[in-house]
Parts: sequence; C-alpha cells; structure tokens
Amino acid sequence: MKHSTPKRRDSFEMLEEALQSGWSSLETIPLKGEGEFLVLTVSGLVRLARNGKTYRKPRRADAYGPERTTVNSVKTGNYLGAMAWRWPIGADRA
Repeated sequence: MKHSTPKRRDSFEMLEEALQSGWSSLETIPLKGEGEFLVLTVSGLVRLARNGKTYRKPRRADAYGPERTTVNSVKTGNYLGAMAWRWPIGADRA
C-alpha cells in the first residue's frame, strides 16, 4: 500500500500566515538591550531570543527563504534565522 508524500514546509507561506496572525516584521525587531522576544525561525520553530546587534540589516529573500536576520537563542545561545517576531504573552510591552 502506498502512502502519500507529506507536503514540504514552505517558509514563505509560514511567514505570510504569521504576519496575518499578529506577528511583526523584521523592520521593527528589537535591538541589542531591548529585551527578549519570540521569533519564528526559517525552520518553523518558535524560540525565545534576543538581538545582539545595534542595527537592523536583514538578509534579503532568496530561493532558500524569505527575508531573515540572525538573533541569539536565550536558552542555548545558538544563532537563529528569524523571519518574524513578537513579544511573549504576559510581557509588559504593548
């Protein structure tokens, strides 16, 4: 019996859905020292992160994924490729 091939993850589609559901674009991502926030990564994960940069310069969209920037994971310190961001629920920010 054959099984159906699962649909491949589409990061462009994930970004579009995230922006429609209240996530913010990279033009407003917090800079170094502005706190911790949730990011949607190119791989589809949601992680708590902080920005190590004092400027915003996202990488342009290409065949591998949409516009993205590098941030640092709070838990592990690893680099993450962020496509969208939002403040955590219960944060004291607007």
